[in-house]
Amino acid sequence: MRGIVCALAGSVCWGFSGTCAQLVMGDFGAPAYWITCVRMLISAVFFLAIVFVKDWRSVGALFRDWRSMISIAAFSIFGIALCQVSYFSVIHHTSAGVGTTIEQLGLVLIMLWTCLRKRRLPNVREVLGLVFAMVGLVLIATQGNLSRLALSQQGCFWGMVSAVALALYTLMPVKVLAKWGSLMVTGFAMLFGGLVLTPVVQPWAVPVQITPAFLIILAAVIVVGTCAAYMLYLQGINDCGPVKAGLLCAAEPVSAMVISVLWLNTPVSAWDIAGCVCILVMIVMVTEFEPKREGGESALELAGVETAPLPQDPPVFAGRASVLGYYSSRPAAMADVARVEALLDDAHRQYVEMGIDEGKFKKYPSSRRLTRSINNGSTYVVENAEGKLIAVFGVSFDLDKNYERGIKGDWVTDTGASPQQYAELHWVVVDKPVRRRGVGSFIVDTACRIAREGGRISLRADIYPENEPMRWLLEKRGFAFCGTILVRDGFGREKPRSAYELRVR
Repeated sequence: MRGIVCALAGSVCWGFSGTCAQLVMGDFGAPAYWITCVRMLISAVFFLAIVFVKDWRSVGALFRDWRSMISIAAFSIFGIALCQVSYFSVIHHTSAGVGTTIEQLGLVLIMLWTCLRKRRLPNVREVLGLVFAMVGLVLIATQGNLSRLALSQQGCFWGMVSAVALALYTLMPVKVLAKWGSLMVTGFAMLFGGLVLTPVVQPWAVPVQITPAFLIILAAVIVVGTCAAYMLYLQGINDCGPVKAGLLCAAEPVSAMVISVLWLNTPVSAWDIAGCVCILVMIVMVTEFEPKREGGESALELAGVETAPLPQDPPVFAGRASVLGYYSSRPAAMADVARVEALLDDAHRQYVEMGIDEGKFKKYPSSRRLTRSINNGSTYVVENAEGKLIAVFGVSFDLDKNYERGIKGDWVTDTGASPQQYAELHWVVVDKPVRRRGVGSFIVDTACRIAREGGRISLRADIYPENEPMRWLLEKRGFAFCGTILVRDGFGREKPRSAYELRVR
């Protein structure tokens, strides 16, 4: 619901922006590229001021995440800047209606890419929504006369570029939005894009008729048509996905038409009304709400431990990283035993769901071994900002006899070296309500730091081959797959494990 509302609200804001931009370009002689550059720079200042005041620590965390910075910079150039420049260019060589229609061909690219990546066919609602959206846009652009869609070579070229740019704009920020949220991503994307365009456009050298009326309309373009529009639409992508948000973006010409009628007294034809009806039908088609998944009780609740309710979604305009920097870890204490055992029991239930047959290993670790591990300081717990225990993991500096038996493959470091070169990560469990919120990444990074501070060169881990979530986490954090080892229990029975290792210094 939140994603649908935000995507539609962003489209309405863009429609308002188009009407205001038409006045600025027509009545005050401001070129499109000047408006693009100025609106991006001023919007960046607005966004980043809010970010620094609201959560300055996340800014520092973002600058330490160079992959996210590169993603935002690429999104700024090939998403925001290219989308705006190509859109204004296709309008220049055709018309506003035709330009909007050609740009929306990017919806086809969005749907195709999403379906290919997820290895699925488009569902019926997506296909019908796309058909109604395109029919509505064509009716508005052509007024029932398809010959109006005849394009020059320049119009065709920029039309294709604008369609690709729309697809890139919608698809590129998906991952970084989930992590950092639309507020921070939009702010830095606007900053990067504005800095790239400034030396090219040189807005100070462009003659523009600046009057109080001009400043009021420009402020409306920046606040409503840029800040609100981009932030809301990107939040829509984050919440309901690129396909649904992209289709809902087709509501932009409808909102522009309604605003033009109410504000500029622009006449409306029957073809305009028919096109609007098709787009409204599309909105109904794609806004089917999925039933809320039953997540089940958490491990702590099953153990009878009182827990505070945790949100299932990050706050609006924020991402998973809004809480990532506020987790804390500490050595487990004896008072934590009940909660730690509950989390470990939950891990065994997860293994059953994954089809992992633990056999006699399902009692591992025993209460005695867990108590000994807590006493020697090798078991750690993770707490959130409210002090609630949400995860457990262990970092052992002892020699692992299973590793001495050999490996079908090659370790990164020498197992038999003296002094011992590796530490071992084990017992990683995250409570169900906070999964997919960066807790696993926090645990791995913390374990690497503990190993490094303990004088070890590398960190090792062995997991069940069927444990895909842990395999994905380790590989994402840079661990190398080294091969297969056999782990032996007290009765001499063996189970194969996938072995990973990462140099920590």
